[in-house]
Amino acid sequence: MKVDHMSLAMARLVVTRCLTDSELEALYAAGDKLSSHQTKHDLSHALAVLQTARQLVTILTNRGYRLTEWETDVIIPLAAFLHDVGRAIDVKNHAEAGANFALHYLRKLTVDGNSNQTLPEEVIKRICKIIACHRSEKVLTATVDDPAWAIVVIADKCVGDEERVRPIRARVLGFLTFFRLSWIPLRKGGVHDRVNFAIKEAKLVGEEDTDNLVLQLTVDERVCRPQLVFETYADRFRACAKAADFLGCRFLLKFNDRTFKFPDAPAKS
Repeated sequence: MKVDHMSLAMARLVVTRCLTDSELEALYAAGDKLSSHQTKHDLSHALAVLQTARQLVTILTNRGYRLTEWETDVIIPLAAFLHDVGRAIDVKNHAEAGANFALHYLRKLTVDGNSNQTLPEEVIKRICKIIACHRSEKVLTATVDDPAWAIVVIADKCVGDEERVRPIRARVLGFLTFFRLSWIPLRKGGVHDRVNFAIKEAKLVGEEDTDNLVLQLTVDERVCRPQLVFETYADRFRACAKAADFLGCRFLLKFNDRTFKFPDAPAKS
C-alpha cells in the first residue's frame, strides 16, 4: 500500500493526538519511576518544556526571526514533548533511546486510523535528531545548525524549580531551611534537589529593545546561594548560551535582582 505524506493541516492534528496519547503518558510515568533518584522527569516536565518552547517561538517571531510553520507547529512541539520519553527505556542513554522510539512511533502516528498518510520522513528524522542531541554535553560538543534544535535545548534547560523536587525530599529541605540547616549535605545527587528547591520561579523572557534572552530565577538564598545554582547547572547555561547565539540572541541569567552576562558568575558569599 502506498503511503502519502500528510499536509501541514493534518500534521497539526497529529501533534494534538500525540500530546494526548495515553501510551506516552504511561511511558513518562514509567520513565519518571526509573528516574526516582533524580528530580521529576514526568509528563508535567515534558509539558513545561513544550510551553517554554512555544513561548520562545513567540519571542523570536515577534523579533522578526523567520521560522516555518512546519517548525513552529510540528517539529518544535513534537521534539519538545518527546525529548525525555526515552527514560522509560534507558535512563542513562535516554536521548538516544528516545530518538529511536520516536522514529518508530512517529512513522506509525496517523489521524483517526487513516494509515495511508504519515508525517514526512524528513520531518520525523529532524525531530529524532533533536531528541538525540538535546543533552547539554551533546550541544557543547556539536555544531548547532538547526533553529528548532536550539529552541528545544533552551526550553529544556530553562525549566526547573521547586515543583520538580519529589515530595519527601521537598519536606526534608523545607524542614532544614526552616531551622537554618540547609547546609547539611544530602544524599548523593542531592545538590540537584537543593538547587531546584531554592528556585521558586524560573521564567524565560525576551528583553525588550535588545537581543537578550533572560532566564529570571527567583532564588531563596536561605536554601542555597545563586553561586551554587550557577555551578550545578553551568553546562546547561553554556548550552543555552550556545543555542541562543545561533538564534542571534544573547543569553543572560538573572538571580533575584542581579543580572549576569554568561559566562560571568555570581560572586561567592
